[in-house]
Amino acid sequence: MEGRNPLDPIDRTILRVLSLYEDLDLLQLWYELGESDKSVAHMTKEDILERLKSLKSQGLVQPIKESESGTRWGLTLKGKVER
Repeated sequence: MEGRNPLDPIDRTILRVLSLYEDLDLLQLWYELGESDKSVAHMTKEDILERLKSLKSQGLVQPIKESESGTRWGLTLKGKVER
């Protein structure tokens, strides 16, 4: 992986959920993560936001647009995962 550490299971789950949708805001992502993976159900929205920021710094996700419910996040081309 070009000298980088592989993604942990939670980061992979975030990327997988984002790959199923065009974009999600933080609350929608939090709900979807809790539905899809019970191991992340204990995470707070702030925990997920920190992970999104980390994935953004790796070029895997990006903030798409602002809405009344907050920033919507989506995958970059680099972050696309196979469904």
